[in-house]
Amino acid sequence: MTGDYLWDRTGWPDPELVRLERVMSTLQYQPAAGTRSDVGHARPEQTRASILMLAGTAAAVLALVLVSWQQARVPRPALGVTRLAGTPTIASRPMGDQAQLGVGRYLETDAAARASVDVASVGRVEVSPETRLGLLSTRPGNYRLDLARGTVEAFIWAPPGQFSMKTPSSTAVDLGCLYTMTVDDDGVCLVRVKMGWVGFEWRGRESFIPEGAACVTRPRLGPGTPHYEDTSAAFRTALETIDLRRGSTLERQAAVTLVLAEARPRDVLTLWHLLTRVDPDQRDRVFDRLAGLVPPPSNVTRDGVKSGDREMLDAWWDKLDLRTASWWRIWKQQWRDNAGGR
Repeated sequence: MTGDYLWDRTGWPDPELVRLERVMSTLQYQPAAGTRSDVGHARPEQTRASILMLAGTAAAVLALVLVSWQQARVPRPALGVTRLAGTPTIASRPMGDQAQLGVGRYLETDAAARASVDVASVGRVEVSPETRLGLLSTRPGNYRLDLARGTVEAFIWAPPGQFSMKTPSSTAVDLGCLYTMTVDDDGVCLVRVKMGWVGFEWRGRESFIPEGAACVTRPRLGPGTPHYEDTSAAFRTALETIDLRRGSTLERQAAVTLVLAEARPRDVLTLWHLLTRVDPDQRDRVFDRLAGLVPPPSNVTRDGVKSGDREMLDAWWDKLDLRTASWWRIWKQQWRDNAGGR
């Protein structure tokens, strides 16, 4: 066993080789129904034409194979991994005190193992026990990890937008921060920001999480509503009811009532996100509560906010003293460009 997919189909399959196999499979010869495959019965000119066509196809395929083979053999940058406790594994193989995590491979820890991943000059990620963490990209400006399950603590000191963490339910884009992230067996993710900012996005649904705040993101639903961790348990339960659209209409209205009643001046963070997340018939109530804490700019209208007008929402956000929304728009676009629109 070499652990090399190119030679013996063991180990992690290189995406380019998998693509090549699919392309080549379409070139496989399939005789037409009702025709004879014995070339000896064909006319000489047909035989020569068939041989020339097959030779040309074979040459083209061979050239493609050689180019792809050369590309596949070029080593892609890996990230350094340091063992902190126990015996972490990479690609199911026990690692020593130091190892390399390559693109497409996963680092795993059991109940007794911990490790630290050095993300080049971008930052460091500490991996807790019972965690599975993969490396998706090491392109400059686009360092991407995949937290399949477990807990990590990421300390990112590079400029915002250089690092992102994929989870089963959304992608977290670093905005220069220190945060912990946990993914459970159901793919539900909880991020707690200790310093700086994290931006979550899934299919256009966005959540901005500042220092001291937390946010849950769920498969098929994406990021939930951010909240400060010193809110009450009842406040957080009400947000969960709203995010999951759980219970009857009356129960969801009661959840909105509780959040509006308990909201403090700093909870404008939560109220701003709720403007587009509560049931449509509840958006006036959220608008009025937020406006009572931070009046909207003159160019922001009730109807525009209720319809989800992005420019109006961003303009109101900019008045909340939570940094301007433009940082997220610019850095998110850079991240999208680096990730190839994914």
